[in-house]
Amino acid sequence: METRKKRLIIIDGMPGSGKTTCSTMISDKLSSWNVLNRCILELEENHPLFIHGHRFSSFEDDEQADLFISLLQSKFRDFVHDRINSTHDVTIIESVLFQDAINCAHHMGMNHEKLLHFSSSLQAILKPLEPVLIYFYQVNVEGQWRFICSVRGNEWGPVSMHTDDDFREAGILWGGSQAFVRSIVDSWEIPKLIIENKDYLWDEYSNRIIQFIHESIK
Repeated sequence: METRKKRLIIIDGMPGSGKTTCSTMISDKLSSWNVLNRCILELEENHPLFIHGHRFSSFEDDEQADLFISLLQSKFRDFVHDRINSTHDVTIIESVLFQDAINCAHHMGMNHEKLLHFSSSLQAILKPLEPVLIYFYQVNVEGQWRFICSVRGNEWGPVSMHTDDDFREAGILWGGSQAFVRSIVDSWEIPKLIIENKDYLWDEYSNRIIQFIHESIK
């Protein structure tokens, strides 16, 4: 009996991009197409791709950086094994690859070459799931922080922004890491849809996303 291929949909981008909304929309659409799927949201309890029981202070410290890399590589290998052997045909993950792994490591000072190697290793680990990527790229990073804080408030999760300086600093920090991630996204040879958001045209983005998923997965 032929075994159906298992597929992975990755939704990523900086905080407040609409990743969770996008993930649930795709899950609902796949279900309407009778495609068995599992949507693993970033805030899911006991998330299979989060490191538990360790605290890291700086990845300029090679020992901490190497431990972080080793633990996440192990998590991703276990995840792929689990998904290949699951009853779901498609798995959806959001935030955990670029926002929570690569951006985090970039912000915490991981060596550039080590970070590139780390990213390549995770991409290679995910290859058996034939991933496709939807990436939300923010044209105005500072503006995105101002927008999302106007929606969610100035304090949520680890975020606390109140002054113009706070927003400018966030724009610089996340602008740098987003540019780094974008270079990885552009060079990753998988099916991908990059949403360059500057006008918040959510209906248009949603239509493009559903069309992309239909062509790539269904």
